[in-house]
Amino acid sequence: MKIWITGGAGFLGRRLTAALVQQGHQILSLSKRGSTTANESVSIDLAREKERLNSLAAESGQPDVVIHCAARQPGRYTLPEFVKGNILPTVNLIEALRSSPPKQIIYTSTLSVYSQSNRLPFTEDHPASSSLAYAATKRWAEQLLETFRDPQVTVLRLPSLYGKGQDDSFIDGLAQLALRGEDLELFSRGTVLREALHVSDVIRAIQTCIDKPPAEQFCVMNLGTGRKISTLEYAEVLVEALGSKSRVVLSDRAASQFDCYADIQRARNMIGFQPSELKESLRTYTHELQA
Repeated sequence: MKIWITGGAGFLGRRLTAALVQQGHQILSLSKRGSTTANESVSIDLAREKERLNSLAAESGQPDVVIHCAARQPGRYTLPEFVKGNILPTVNLIEALRSSPPKQIIYTSTLSVYSQSNRLPFTEDHPASSSLAYAATKRWAEQLLETFRDPQVTVLRLPSLYGKGQDDSFIDGLAQLALRGEDLELFSRGTVLREALHVSDVIRAIQTCIDKPPAEQFCVMNLGTGRKISTLEYAEVLVEALGSKSRVVLSDRAASQFDCYADIQRARNMIGFQPSELKESLRTYTHELQA
């Protein structure tokens, strides 16, 4: 199968490319940085090089699947920077593919689109109205893809991802402290609920979507752990998996994050999604770090 991956040199894109190449798919990576694992790699700025993207689509022919992973990740960026990283690449991709659309587009969105609520877990029908620029632009990109009616579009709303090579996630931050034997300070006394998945769980979900696309023309699915997990539980299981001497310190200082717990029943029903157990995932992660 001929597959395009935008952001193929990013954290998720690199691992996804390697997994799909191993399965025998022909992968074209579209990213600012070159990919060493794709069958073909094009270094391109999807926000700026619109005409080049149009030419590439005309010359290389119709892909079977496009996996749109390219994004400006959360951080201290301005709204224009998030628009450039999340909106313009999506618009340009849709326009380039309009004359010869793929059979399916898979878009990696985020659980951050959901607004704060005491009503948990978040279902896909929960209001998506975050005031954060990152979340807002990811939501706008979802809506833009909903206007692209020719291919089947699958939107996967992802939690924080972790794995070797990821430097700025919640789990990876804790792991670096634990590897140094430093204290793991948890705000709000470790009671905040968080969603985090090892990247391999997401790759399996994407592979399933490729093999058996959802029946809905436009399908939105949450991915997550499937249960309530506090920051304290993450920290304790991680310290045990790493064999670390770090202490878990519970602080009364209020956490900036609100509780996040996703309902994943739709993904279970539609693609048979089954997240790994936390201990299993963190053991896998530990082995990666120690390899």
